[in-house]
Formats: sequence, structure tokens, C-alpha cells
Amino acid sequence: MPRPKTLGEALLEAFRHFEIEKPIEQHRALYLWDNVVGDQIARVTTPQKIEKNVLFVAVDSPVWRNELIFLKRNIIRDLNQVLTGNAIKDIKFT
Repeated sequence: MPRPKTLGEALLEAFRHFEIEKPIEQHRALYLWDNVVGDQIARVTTPQKIEKNVLFVAVDSPVWRNELIFLKRNIIRDLNQVLTGNAIKDIKFT
């Protein structure tokens, strides 16, 4: 007799069946933002929303916005390392 599925396995199967696994994973980026970017960047940014694999992040100042544009590739890489797959394709700093 096969072993029963854990709750986590059953939820993952349901997410895949209803094709909501990717949107859920993308929105995890909002909650993981502070941990991924660190305290200094987290103090001057606020992740807002995700649309079509693009993370929108509010930035406190134009100076920080310019700095973050240079760091964007690394931030995307770091986010995707803690998320499943390449959930985030781009970041727009506003």
C-alpha cells in the first residue's frame, strides 16, 4: 500500500493542477525581499506588487533608485535562488 501524501505534497499537487504554483511562488518574493536584499536596501525600498514576472519596488530617493538599477541583475539572481525557478524576470524601481 502506498504511503499517504503529506499535507504539503497534497497542496503542491493541487497548486500544480490549478496552475497557481508560479503566481504563489512569485508573490513569495514580496515577503522575502528584506531578507534577500539586506537591511540597508530594505530600509529604503518597499516591494509593491508583481505583474507578469516583474517585481515593482518603491524606492525612497532617486539616488537609491539609480544605485539599485546597477544592482538589479544581482537582486533578481538572488531572489530566484530562494524561489522556485525563475519566478522574477525583471524589477522596476519606482
